[in-house]
Amino acid sequence: ICDREGIIFIFDEVMTGFRLSAGGAQQTLHVDADLVTYGKVIGGGLPVGAFGGKKEIMQKISPLGNVYQAGTLSGNPLAMIAGFTMLTELKNRPEIYQELADKTAYLHHGLDKVFSQAGKPYVINRLGSMISVHFSSIPVTNFESAASADNEKFKRYFHYMLSNGVYLPPSPYESWFLNNAISTADLDKTIQVTRSFVASER
Repeated sequence: ICDREGIIFIFDEVMTGFRLSAGGAQQTLHVDADLVTYGKVIGGGLPVGAFGGKKEIMQKISPLGNVYQAGTLSGNPLAMIAGFTMLTELKNRPEIYQELADKTAYLHHGLDKVFSQAGKPYVINRLGSMISVHFSSIPVTNFESAASADNEKFKRYFHYMLSNGVYLPPSPYESWFLNNAISTADLDKTIQVTRSFVASER
């Protein structure tokens, strides 16, 4: 549609950039954006943001063009070396993306087995190393469907997991991001504590 109508397609990769693949969600979903935004993933987790795009657009940015962009922390040395180090590691170890996807699939399978045996409504969404759990009887694809889930139950789930040594994102609207330091034993513990939570809800 954007190509046909001559509209600039801006793709938000703040959560997905360099996380799903070296080319982010664009590569994974086979999308060709005109402009892309990135967050602290390019700073190795430190505060930073950036945007990039096609040559004909980026040439409009100063000093080549008349669009001025600057910021107090632009090019912050600590964030830049952290980001450079992290991106270099990803470049040198491209297999890490598959390792992360495999770990996330392992967690997905384990949680799916636990929740399905409980016989209560649930939805698990997963893409690459991103996964989320919703206590819902309908597919969760946007804010409205996420808001319609049993989010009081998610609160109980979060606090139960936390009190048993598993720290999940505290919001049902937030993705879980796995990292490669997480072991199979960590994933097994997450699945086991979830099983205990399900039993406590009966």
